[in-house]
Amino acid sequence: MAELRSEEEQVEALKRWWNENGKALLMGIAIAILGVVGWNYYQDQQRQTAETASAYFQRLLGNASASPMGDNERAAIEQDAQMLKDQYSDGAYAQYAALMLAKLAVADNNLEQAESELRWLLINGPESELVALANIRLAQVLQAQGRLSQALELVQGGNDGWQGRRLEVKGDILLAQGDAGGAREAYTKAKQVATDQGANTALLSLKLDNLVE
Repeated sequence: MAELRSEEEQVEALKRWWNENGKALLMGIAIAILGVVGWNYYQDQQRQTAETASAYFQRLLGNASASPMGDNERAAIEQDAQMLKDQYSDGAYAQYAALMLAKLAVADNNLEQAESELRWLLINGPESELVALANIRLAQVLQAQGRLSQALELVQGGNDGWQGRRLEVKGDILLAQGDAGGAREAYTKAKQVATDQGANTALLSLKLDNLVE
């Protein structure tokens, strides 16, 4: 009899516990399930987004490698690049697309458009060596526009994989400003970096030889 009473008490205690905590427990389980489902959905969406962006970029590269590049290829590149910038602006593919559009704009001597594309990359791209390259190319665009002081500001400092190129462009800008001594120093440093990296130094040697003491 005592055992039966004990079992009844346990059942009653369980009922009371369930009345007090059952809803919260079910809610917790539901939240956990929704969390797992939501995370899996997010992962699937991220993967699909990356695959779609990659497809656009691969098509862009295919058209960019066409030789010669015709009007159709050019239009397709611009369309895919703009799609990447509009729909996938936070990804590396969009940054490369902006670089491609800037390159095409320079080829057309549309320096304002090239500047716009490069500044878009600098605003939307995270800190990376791609941003460092964009700064160097923007400096070249500004130099071509005669905005030498602004161009020079973009190639000051920095210690990354683009250091040699940055120093060379700095030398070009200083030479355009009439500072042959500063240009020589920048070219000399650039040549040393290139030598350390095993890169070709013929152009830098030529630039140094052309400087008047």
